[in-house]
Amino acid sequence: MSELFKLNSSDFVKGIVMAAIVGFLLPVAAAVQTPNFSIMTVDWHQVLVLAINGAIVGGIGYLVKNFLSDNQGKVFGRIG
Repeated sequence: MSELFKLNSSDFVKGIVMAAIVGFLLPVAAAVQTPNFSIMTVDWHQVLVLAINGAIVGGIGYLVKNFLSDNQGKVFGRIG
């Protein structure tokens, strides 16, 4: 873990991993929640857009969380 208000290369690698995981899971979660979902009628462009948006938000969210956390993983040095 990096220090409070600092990021290191490990944070960026883990951010990319989180982006991939969230980018995969968000469209799956959306499909499961959609009434009358059918794989035959999927708009793959929309699925791709949702996956990319999820990946961006997941990766940036992870980096922001690490930027605001100290060496012990406490946000702002107090929470957690």
